[in-house]
Amino acid sequence: MNGQLIQELEELGGEIHPASLKKCDEIVIDQPGFSARIALWGGHLESFVPAGQEDLLFQSDNSGGKGRFGRRHFGVPVCWPWFGAHQSDEDFPAHGLARYFRWQFVETGRFKNGDVKIVLRLASEDHPLIEEMWPQAFELRQVFRFSSEGFSVNFSAANLSAEPMVISEALHTYFKVGSSQMAEVHGLEKVNFVDKFDESKTKSHKTPVNPCEYMDRVYLSAPNECEIHDPVLQRKLLISDKGSASTVLWNPGPELSKKRKDMEDDDYQHFVCVETANALDDGYTIEPGGIHQLKLNVSVVPFEQA
Repeated sequence: MNGQLIQELEELGGEIHPASLKKCDEIVIDQPGFSARIALWGGHLESFVPAGQEDLLFQSDNSGGKGRFGRRHFGVPVCWPWFGAHQSDEDFPAHGLARYFRWQFVETGRFKNGDVKIVLRLASEDHPLIEEMWPQAFELRQVFRFSSEGFSVNFSAANLSAEPMVISEALHTYFKVGSSQMAEVHGLEKVNFVDKFDESKTKSHKTPVNPCEYMDRVYLSAPNECEIHDPVLQRKLLISDKGSASTVLWNPGPELSKKRKDMEDDDYQHFVCVETANALDDGYTIEPGGIHQLKLNVSVVPFEQA
């Protein structure tokens, strides 16, 4: 790894921790207003902790599968270039390829307002297995922005091939909550969603989502803002996005959690996935030479002040 890059990271209060996940390094940043961890395996933002608060992101204690495509449930996995199961090959991993390969740490520094910047890159040409499974050349980048108020992820995908790319995707964020029974998701009222736990029927609701358990919903043509209200941790998580047409809510609930080998039995009680996505009918095409950006912003405010 570039020595100059390491020095610049250290000037930001950061360091590289070796072999944290799948024998890949992680970036750890410790600032007065927050701490953050990024796994180079999969480009996962693992953790973001504002000073004096609980982590905004959930991490399961279950280490998941041991193979390359064994999943873990934590942080902000990148689902790309397909969301969910592959349409034609059941042997391909769920939720694409980006989360299963090592990303490169390519840049660090500060934005003009002082926020911390970390940039990661994943190029298909660097991984023969990617080229075997997805023959169209691409380059992905994630620009992470951190401050004491919250974080953002700016994900971009460039089509370097001569053919159009048909894409579905998500930033599959696991938000930590004090209780999935008591948490509420606001902002998706009256939006049509596909209920994947009920034969993919199209539904809607007039009130906030509660409890946040046993759901796999794809809200189509969704608004670009929503909130998680957490009375247990006494905070509200404000979520906004750009470049996203879908919002996915997921929590397996108690029965499915017990059946999964990659999740602890009670994990479902401590998270709700609110995913910035382009899924199902909201998938899109990147033309040759084109770039698509997907941006997630997360901030936190006290429960009584929102």
